[in-house]
Amino acid sequence: MAEMNTKTRRSLLALLTACFMVVPAHAVLTEKNLDQTLEVLNVELSNTYAQLKSDIAFISKHTEQQHKKMVSIMQLSNQISLMLYSQQHNYTFNLAYACHEAAQQYQDFTAEVMPYDKIMEQLDSEIDRYTKLTRALQEIPPRIETIDSTRADSLRPRANARHKALPFLLDAKGQANREACLGYTASILNEYTQLRNALSKDSEHYERIGKRLKSVFDYAQLRYRSIQKSIFINGDDSYFKLLSNLPTSLTRAKRDWHNKYSNDIYARHHVSSEWRGPVVLGLIMFVTFYFLLAFLLSNVVVRLLMRKVKRFQEETIRLKTDCIITAASLVFFAVAVMLVRAFLKHSFIIMASQLLVSFAWLTAVILISLMIRLNGKQINAALRLYMPIIVLGFIVIVMRIIFVPNSIVSLVFPPILLLFTIWQAVSLRKAVAEVTQGDRIYSWITLILMIASCVMAWAGYVLMAVQAFIWWLIQLTLTQTITCIYDWLCTHKERRLAGKMGKKAPKMEQSILKRDGTNIQYTWAYDFIGMVLVPLAAIGSVLFSIYYAAQVFDLTEICMNAFYTPFINLSGICRLSAFMLVVVVGLFFVFNYASYAIKAAYRHLRLRQLAKKNKGVGVVANQANISLFNNLMAILIWGGYALLVLSILRVPKSGLSLVSAGLATGVGFAMKSLIENFFYGISLMTGRLRMGDWIECDGIRGKVESIAYQSTQIVTEDGQVITFMNSTLFNQSFKNLTHNHLYEKSKIPIGVAYGTNVAEVRTVLSEAIKGIMRKGKNGRPIVQPERGVSVLVSGFGDSSIDLLVIFWTLVEEKTLFDCQAREAVYDALNKHQIEIPFPQRDIHIRPIPEKE
Repeated sequence: MAEMNTKTRRSLLALLTACFMVVPAHAVLTEKNLDQTLEVLNVELSNTYAQLKSDIAFISKHTEQQHKKMVSIMQLSNQISLMLYSQQHNYTFNLAYACHEAAQQYQDFTAEVMPYDKIMEQLDSEIDRYTKLTRALQEIPPRIETIDSTRADSLRPRANARHKALPFLLDAKGQANREACLGYTASILNEYTQLRNALSKDSEHYERIGKRLKSVFDYAQLRYRSIQKSIFINGDDSYFKLLSNLPTSLTRAKRDWHNKYSNDIYARHHVSSEWRGPVVLGLIMFVTFYFLLAFLLSNVVVRLLMRKVKRFQEETIRLKTDCIITAASLVFFAVAVMLVRAFLKHSFIIMASQLLVSFAWLTAVILISLMIRLNGKQINAALRLYMPIIVLGFIVIVMRIIFVPNSIVSLVFPPILLLFTIWQAVSLRKAVAEVTQGDRIYSWITLILMIASCVMAWAGYVLMAVQAFIWWLIQLTLTQTITCIYDWLCTHKERRLAGKMGKKAPKMEQSILKRDGTNIQYTWAYDFIGMVLVPLAAIGSVLFSIYYAAQVFDLTEICMNAFYTPFINLSGICRLSAFMLVVVVGLFFVFNYASYAIKAAYRHLRLRQLAKKNKGVGVVANQANISLFNNLMAILIWGGYALLVLSILRVPKSGLSLVSAGLATGVGFAMKSLIENFFYGISLMTGRLRMGDWIECDGIRGKVESIAYQSTQIVTEDGQVITFMNSTLFNQSFKNLTHNHLYEKSKIPIGVAYGTNVAEVRTVLSEAIKGIMRKGKNGRPIVQPERGVSVLVSGFGDSSIDLLVIFWTLVEEKTLFDCQAREAVYDALNKHQIEIPFPQRDIHIRPIPEKE
């Protein structure tokens, strides 16, 4: 049908081209005088007429082809209508196939609507143009009163002899040119009129065909709804009731089997059918032959690769040999059948091979995913887990191919489904410990769904159980594919990009596997796949699997209507359908990646700029000051996302205005503090505070972790997370310890005994501090070298000379380094036997005189 529509469309386009390529490419413009205008017009019309005569045969040929196509469509419509009207309601597979063919023909017909109206409108325009052109030529003095549209040689001017000398009359040459122009216009008008009449008749036939197809389509839609109702609402008798009336059920099944597959009646009348009798045996032989051929070919190819290619000689690959051969056999089988189908004319074989090819691809994808994701020891266990659903899927496809009657499906499928459910449970119990966590999850979902399908089938909803099972088989295949791609992506990212970074940026942290934007210049493509394409594929796979599974009963049209029909339809407020929901969720991942990538790119460029400015010294977080940019980009990106979502959901502007007006009054006072914190947050982000700064507020010291529009979060030295409202920081005084520079003054008090050489102590202590000086994690020296270490006398105590060891320490390293410095000072003083005196007091005991 699709091929026929393609040919029809091409024929129609050719006909359109033929009809309107005869229109003159040039028109008469203002010439020097009337005589010259007539001469130019004569040349133009002669060229048009010559081109029209040469295209008449071409137009006639394609018109005849168009007639044949219309006859073919009509015959096919009659055939489909007979097939549709003859189906019984208890043959659901047959009825669904007939409804699908009727709906497909009508959709193909309406999708390529033949524009007869436009063609005839163009022809009417051309006829009117040439009619007016003829009248204009006739009215040029001397006037021509009549014209024969079929005879150009009958054109003669009607003028009195006494007017021949008048200056406004055409001379002999002008009259000859006019006569020739009138002859051409008469002939062109005649051809256009005949073509228009022929197309008018075709248009009437086309309209009748459209009404006939619409009638069949409407009936197919009614039967579709009855199929849908019988599958999802009414169901059938429960299996226990069938067992209680087992003789009757067996008799009905036997009768339907004989009516469906027996060829005796047709043989007696010497009538053959493409859907009965030996054709099923022929299909079995067809499938067996090509699968054996594919299996042999895959064996040869895989064995040859294992002998010639070193990669295939590895032990990990050899353990997967059976799985590789099976997957290759399915791929070769699918390709071979697809090639053979192009030359087949048998309707049943074409339909059956299409379903078998689809199942072969589904199974091959599952096996390929297992080969890529699992090692050789895990594959055998995984195959045991997935084998029940694959085999049961093949049984369902076979039932669909041979159009098993409902009575047989209801009698046979529930116990089969129960047996496969038990098989799945046993396989899961034995092999669950040998596979990955993802495969365990998929297997548990499979078991749960098979149990649910089994309950449906035994409750009488057998066809719904079939539908649910096929949906999960397709969903599982898509999920396996997405999981395989994601795992491969992570592996490739780890192997390739880590090595690339090791060569190009050896000093950078190897955080490539973290999705934090640290190395966006290397990971942007991988992040795009992981953050956008993979989630979009996962979301879209749900709708795709439902749509594809609906083909079992040819309910794809109803399925598409369900996707696009809003399940929330509040007039003037909001509309939400399944497709809209998928689009909205999908756009979330797109905007999320845009926010991530833009922020990470800005951060990378900013850090690179600061690295050049620091001349090799590491960049600390608070130097970049990217919090304001990040928050502004978040507002712009997510604000754009919100507006786009409102547009998709068709939320009217009037509704938004009403909601905004209603909320503005009621929420305004409640949002007072929120608005204050918002503006205070912007003020802080403009420079007073940066992410990475160390601050001290209300006796709490910590590093700024994040600055939002409502609050600022800091992490203290002991790991506690404390949040300050922006208004608190704005209105109170706080110390920004790293605003001007990254160093803070450290003071270590020490006392030495009187009489000690202070200069010697100064040297000892300075060398002790310098001995433990090092660089921090960002490459900066922990002690600021420009200021050095100073040892000053701060006072004279009761027991010692008080000294201060002063140096400037990186703020984030201060606590740890000060402790290390005290230890170094103590060790140095002991080493040089410099006394650290302790307080001494002289106690004088005065005797108390005795009382007399």
